[in-house]
Amino acid sequence: MKFSFKSLFLASAVAFAAASCTQEGKENADAAAANTEAAAENAGDAAAAEANNAAATTENAAENAGQAIENTADKAAAETKEAAAKTEAAANEAAAETKAEVRNN
Repeated sequence: MKFSFKSLFLASAVAFAAASCTQEGKENADAAAANTEAAAENAGDAAAAEANNAAATTENAAENAGQAIENTADKAAAETKEAAAKTEAAANEAAAETKAEVRNN
């Protein structure tokens, strides 16, 4: 009976140890799954934030390009007006010189 009781006790201890290991393994697997899920959520959040940053940067670049084009157009218009004024002044001067020559002849 001693031997049987000892064997039974040893078998119970092994079974308890195996159950404990199995429970610990299950807990570890659950924790790993939770960590994986959290990492996936964090990666998704990071990707969304990166996409939002890229969109904002693109929008700012487009806005800056539009402003640069507008500034260039304004500058070109001012230069064209200045050139037209100079041309008109030169034409008026030439006309005045021509009139003076005609009067003198």
